[in-house]
Amino acid sequence: MADVVPVPQLPPAPRGLLDAVPGLRQVGLLMGVAAAVAAAIWLVLWSQGPNYTVLYGQLSERESGQVMDALTAAGIEYKLSPSGAVSVPEAKVQEARIRLASQGLPQSDSMGIEMIQKDSGIGASALMESARYQSALETELARTIAKVQGVQGARVHLALPKPSVFVRDSRKATASVMVQLYPGRRLEPGQVAAIVHLVASSVPELAPSDVTLVDQAGTLLNSPDDNSESAVSTRQFEYTRKLEQSYQRRIMELLEPIVGAGRVRATVTADVDFTVTEEAHENYDPQKTAVRSEQTAQESHRGGDGAEGIPGALSNQPPGTSGAPAIAGAPPTPGSPAAGAAAAAAGAAQTNAASASPSSTSQRSTRNFEIDRTLAYVKQPIGTVKRLSVGVVLDNWQKTGADGKVSSAPMTDADIKRFTELVRDSIGLRDDRGDKLELINQPFKTAAPAGPVEAPPLWQTPWVTQLGKQALGAVLVLVVAFIVLRPLMKSLTRAAGGGARDAATPAEAVDLDGDRVSIGGKREPAIKLAPSLEQQIAAARTLVGQDPKRAAQIVKEWVSADG
Repeated sequence: MADVVPVPQLPPAPRGLLDAVPGLRQVGLLMGVAAAVAAAIWLVLWSQGPNYTVLYGQLSERESGQVMDALTAAGIEYKLSPSGAVSVPEAKVQEARIRLASQGLPQSDSMGIEMIQKDSGIGASALMESARYQSALETELARTIAKVQGVQGARVHLALPKPSVFVRDSRKATASVMVQLYPGRRLEPGQVAAIVHLVASSVPELAPSDVTLVDQAGTLLNSPDDNSESAVSTRQFEYTRKLEQSYQRRIMELLEPIVGAGRVRATVTADVDFTVTEEAHENYDPQKTAVRSEQTAQESHRGGDGAEGIPGALSNQPPGTSGAPAIAGAPPTPGSPAAGAAAAAAGAAQTNAASASPSSTSQRSTRNFEIDRTLAYVKQPIGTVKRLSVGVVLDNWQKTGADGKVSSAPMTDADIKRFTELVRDSIGLRDDRGDKLELINQPFKTAAPAGPVEAPPLWQTPWVTQLGKQALGAVLVLVVAFIVLRPLMKSLTRAAGGGARDAATPAEAVDLDGDRVSIGGKREPAIKLAPSLEQQIAAARTLVGQDPKRAAQIVKEWVSADG
């Protein structure tokens, strides 16, 4: 007789897993699956995407638009942050900067000559036109100064007074310049003077002394008053430092080829006299004379009884002979022998009278002599060296043996004496000036050899960063699959399996593993029935855990089949 073990009747399996799920739960399932798939896709795209680096930060709207247009034309991807920063892929940063620099981008947001070229409309007042001209002039000067090496940006402020016809009301123009320097840069004195004179030459009636130049730290780079004590002291200090450095450079260039590079230390202290001295000398040599001019005057005066004065014209001529007949008792006729005798007698009488009368003679002489004279005007040069103090330290001799080992040996007295004379003659030391030179030999302390330069850590290399992003994306996809999709599928399958089992055995659970059918009294092999619902659920869970993508696809097909 056969023993029949009753087997509970199970309801037919549901046509689909979602048949036993309410509509609200279906919607939640669809939303969860869609969100998980979207997150997985986003993670994959994020891990495959390039790293973006900021190209330019805090740009104005006008500059951002120009930069984006240029990048679009060049075919370079970019991102714009809310602050105005433009980011490009890390591999194309240099290419983007070079392309933008070739186009002069980014430009300053301020307008220069473009402001004047732009139509201002009808009815612009003279005040507005003057303000526009001044603003354009300031912008153009700032652009020019920004071209100077080391200057990142500049701003110029001009104070241009209104011209007046009255001299007492006229005022001078002034200017203030602020420069933004690159990190670690400084302007040389020549560059400072060039910027000051550039601004002064660009504005009418503006003197270089009325231009003030400062940097971003608020440091005054120029002295408006070049004759002030501080400006003079600064120039004197710079001159002294340059003079000392020139002497040091001479010593180093002279001794380093002999002793070795880095084995010479020299220090020079110069005492410079900046006193301004002016002298005028005028010397005379009395032994060296020369007649420059001479005037001589001689006068003779003879006295007598005759009338003195200027005689008439007739008295200057001798009387002529006359042919008139001689008259008795009359004076002798001129020209006659008697007249001649009378004249001779009269001349002799006069001569005797003249010799007997007193006479005076005077002589005057004036001579001008030129004395030898030397006139000298001497002005002592500024910055005369009064004394030099030089200190030189030499390292020991370095010798390399046959085995390649380097040995050190001190210098001899002859070497030190030879180097001392060489330095003294090379820089022109003078004993009468009190110059001092001290040269010694002392072994230098060598620093520990620098170790090999370590390569950057592996995690800082770009390819490792990109690989890390991809690995992180894969891990996040797996996390979404196992933490989001798998529990969701488990909860749904549990709800469906629990409802079917409760309908079949409301009182107790049914264990189908022990269900067997025995026929007759003999013990025959048990007939294994079809797998139970719980076994199917367990198998489905295993499949979902092993292949979540396939499970998601099956769920999607079920949802599509149910309509």
